[in-house]
Amino acid sequence: MTEKRRRPAETVDRVMFRDTCRRFAEREIAPIWEEADRESQFSRAFFTAAANAGLIGIAAPAEVGGAGLGVHEEAICIEECARINPGLPNALIIQGVAGGILHDFGTAEQKELARASIEGDKILAIAVTEPDAGNDVQNVKTAARRDGDDWKLDGIKSFITLAGESDVLVLLAQTDPARGRDGMSFFAVDRRSPGVEVSRIPTYANRPAPTYRVHLDHVRVPEARRVPAGFRQIMMGFNRERILVSARWSGHMQHAQDWALDYAKTRHQFGRPIGANQSIAFKLAQNQTDIEAARLLTYQAADRWDSGCPIADLIQQVSCAKLFVTQAVVRVTQSALHIGGGWGLTEELPVMRMALDALVAPVTVGSFEIQLRAIAKQLGLPCD
Repeated sequence: MTEKRRRPAETVDRVMFRDTCRRFAEREIAPIWEEADRESQFSRAFFTAAANAGLIGIAAPAEVGGAGLGVHEEAICIEECARINPGLPNALIIQGVAGGILHDFGTAEQKELARASIEGDKILAIAVTEPDAGNDVQNVKTAARRDGDDWKLDGIKSFITLAGESDVLVLLAQTDPARGRDGMSFFAVDRRSPGVEVSRIPTYANRPAPTYRVHLDHVRVPEARRVPAGFRQIMMGFNRERILVSARWSGHMQHAQDWALDYAKTRHQFGRPIGANQSIAFKLAQNQTDIEAARLLTYQAADRWDSGCPIADLIQQVSCAKLFVTQAVVRVTQSALHIGGGWGLTEELPVMRMALDALVAPVTVGSFEIQLRAIAKQLGLPCD
């Protein structure tokens, strides 16, 4: 199994594309995200609307119904959607990563599952993380044992976004423990298969895209659903996902900044807007600097990905973007929360929700320590 990369087959006017994505977010996310957050319920209507708008499978090839564009365009879509709410567009990232495993490495039958996601007929979830295998993916313990024409899967997956809403789990399991990381394979598991049980993990963040624990008890999966991809392919996919995650939090930062700037101009204390105070104005100036730097790092990494250069040449760029953006979003949202003052802690203003959502950023899709380690290794520093 080797690295498989594809340059974008199509081009698009990015200014017009960004405007299209922004209008989609205002139309389809703005009216529903607060209820979705309050109820911790994912909106299937949003998923269908995204598919109808052609915003699932942006970088997927035309042969499976994708648009054939690049990660740069994917990032534009995610950023614009996250400027309204960062939870719902997380579903689009997941479809891209899980669908990518299927359409880049899968059989003809498995590619059709990716097509079904792009068309809005099936929701995919990516099931890799386990209680003892978060950042340490090679420590996955879920076992797949051959049983005639089937495989029998046993194990526990945790922190699986949209598992309860999904139709197919793109799930990593050990098929040959003696081979370590090379003895892993993905399986496209029907989430409603006998022996699959999902249970909600209550969280303070990401509530419009709920998180689950998945128990697998002698789950039978046909050999035809074993994907010819494993550890190396998910590690490659993580780099692409980190670019999209960076776009997600860049959009969330902009949302927090827009809110804080408006609040600072309209909230009066001591006879003038609070934004006239240097202590507030300087916070907003620092926020803007973080946002500009985050956006530049994100799209630079996206352009490098789309250039088709080897993954080894991308790692430092991607890790720098993911590290900076996911730390900056905490700074920016905490600053916005401070500008909100006492009212910011109430449900009458949205800024506490922004701050809570941001806390997930540094610890998912490779913690900030993992990114520091990757960057240090690229600098030639031994840090094992």
